[in-house]
Amino acid sequence: MSSKKGAGARPRAASGAKSQATRGRILDAARQLFNERGTAAVSTNHIAAAAGLSPGNLYYHFTGKKEIVRDLHARYAAAHEDRWDPAPEAPADLVTLRRNVAAGAALAWRYRFFERESRALLRADPQLRADYRQVYERRLAQWLGFAERLVAHGLMRPPRPPGTLRRLGIAVWLIAENWPAFLDVVGDPQDPDQLAEGADLVLVALEPYLTDQGRREWQATAPGPERGVSTEESDGADR
Repeated sequence: MSSKKGAGARPRAASGAKSQATRGRILDAARQLFNERGTAAVSTNHIAAAAGLSPGNLYYHFTGKKEIVRDLHARYAAAHEDRWDPAPEAPADLVTLRRNVAAGAALAWRYRFFERESRALLRADPQLRADYRQVYERRLAQWLGFAERLVAHGLMRPPRPPGTLRRLGIAVWLIAENWPAFLDVVGDPQDPDQLAEGADLVLVALEPYLTDQGRREWQATAPGPERGVSTEESDGADR
């Protein structure tokens, strides 16, 4: 992780708008470098330079690279929050389903380093692994609530036993989470069009469970010929 300066001590609590802005600069710089080079090839010195800071200033805000990765994961997870809104009055329709899957693909592109390297990162950091598990359980529960409302609205049918909506949700999670790592072997995880195919696969997995009414609405909500995900690197929508 390069520079040892301050690496053994916890940084002082940074507060105030200026400190938060500096933390944001560090996280933005780290995410872009991680996306381009991979986490192993990026040191805290690299991150500090890209953020326009000294290594000591970086260590004022973060203990090191692991904490930066944890904060980026927290940012990634926060951008997903409430997308599958569990509130009974929230919309649960196929337009929302398509929109949420597409938005998830766009976020996967923005945080593609994590999607590519998640297994190694989670093995290397027990705290990150615990955080990831909490996010997984929460988002799976949110998706399950959304799917149950699709069933109640006559748009979707649950899998035949022993299959369950929860197992279907796990299958969807596995497709979405593992597609970037799969591309690292058979394709190009830096190509936004190839990454967008993961969203297509999620929709392919869900389509057989639509009712006749659901299929009609599914076809009516089909997108135009545009493909791919946004390559915009700004995190403004995540905060």
